Amino acid sequence: MTAPGPRPAATRTPSLRRRVTAAVLGAVAVLLVLVVVLVDVLLGARLESDLDSRLADRVTQARQLVAAGASPEDLVSSLSGQQIRVRVTTADGEVLGDPGLNAPGTPPGRDRDGPGDDPTTGPAGPGAPVPGVRPPVPPDRASRTVTLDAGDGTRLELVADAADVTQVRTGLRAVLAGSVLLTLLVALGAVSLVVRTALRPLDRMTALAGRITAGERDARLRPDRPGTDLGTAAAAMDGMLDALTDAERRAREEAERTRVFLADAAHELRTPLSGIAAVAESMERSGADDDPARRARRLELLLGETRRAARLVTDMLDLARIDGGTAVRPVGTDLAALARAETDRAGVLAPGLAVTTAGAPAAPVHADPQAVSRILANLLDNARRHTPPGGRIDVTVTAAGTGATASVAVRNTGTPIPDDDRERLFDRLVRLQDARDRDSGGAGLGLAIARGLARAHGGDLTCPPDGGGATFVLTLPATGPDGAGPLPS
Repeated sequence: MTAPGPRPAATRTPSLRRRVTAAVLGAVAVLLVLVVVLVDVLLGARLESDLDSRLADRVTQARQLVAAGASPEDLVSSLSGQQIRVRVTTADGEVLGDPGLNAPGTPPGRDRDGPGDDPTTGPAGPGAPVPGVRPPVPPDRASRTVTLDAGDGTRLELVADAADVTQVRTGLRAVLAGSVLLTLLVALGAVSLVVRTALRPLDRMTALAGRITAGERDARLRPDRPGTDLGTAAAAMDGMLDALTDAERRAREEAERTRVFLADAAHELRTPLSGIAAVAESMERSGADDDPARRARRLELLLGETRRAARLVTDMLDLARIDGGTAVRPVGTDLAALARAETDRAGVLAPGLAVTTAGAPAAPVHADPQAVSRILANLLDNARRHTPPGGRIDVTVTAAGTGATASVAVRNTGTPIPDDDRERLFDRLVRLQDARDRDSGGAGLGLAIARGLARAHGGDLTCPPDGGGATFVLTLPATGPDGAGPLPS
């Protein structure tokens, strides 16, 4: 007992809707993040550039005021404002200007008014918060500072405070983050609707498969635009359904032909078997008192019916071998020589007919000699049976020229075969006569076997139109240059 092979891997079938939705939302999210980062960077650069410009202007103004001999108070009042903070430190250590710029460790009360006038000095000492008074705000870490020498040991510090820039950027980031979330929510709804609409043909395919499973075999998608992705899939599905429908129809037809064949074969076998049984019972009843001449006649009948049954069984076995692909063993042989041999045999069996051979003297083919001889014998036997006395049987051999096949045509001057019957007569157990005796055509398997043997070689057996009689043409693959195989087609 052989071990079972590995099971084929299951086809992955993820949710197409979820994958498409996730992919689109991911792409939209990435684009939105890129836009947010770009806006934040560009806006921050613009705000910082404006702040740097104001600081440069104040530096120029401060130098002009210092050159004009402005006092520390004038410097503070003239230069402060628009995010520019000023601190002036005199030679004796007095600090004037923005209290938030006082250096760590420097008492904020040391200004021009003295320690007691600093509003940020509480009862607890320097630096302690005073109730009701907002403490000074230190500059932002991103602030820019420029220090100038105002003369006489006085130092002037100009600070471009970036607190407003940071505040604007922080607020903008919050707005942009909220906008991104809102946009993603709206995109989720829109993408879900679009995907559901776009994948509606898949729902139709699913519904169609259910209808076909329920028995509606002729249902089809019939895409209006087969060049699109879904159109291509729908067209492929329709093609597959057509192929399956045709295969199912052929299977039903084949099953019907098999049923008819078995019924006809049983009928054909019943006739000789009934004859055998009848003769045997008659011989049993007569016993030893039977007349020798009558007994010999009965034995002859018994032998004839036995041969007839055996021939039918042999034909059925030959058909089985043809269907199984084991009926022929092709080798290099001469079709013309086989045709002449079978023509000579037919001439001996039918002395009242003119049986002639014409055509190529040699026709190499790649075929089984015994099978080809059987085909030709069958065709000539049919021609003998259906040619009236004084008629002709012409056998014409054609060797392979530029084509890859050689042929032999067998024509008789009997009754022409109607067009509707030229293909039907190759079916199994089909005869054009209603009689079922041996002389009228046998069991109707000869032509079916002959065509099966021809096609097993890669050739064919046909019956072309002929208004003056009946013609059968056998084509076989010609021998290749090495004599071991057929010529390439």
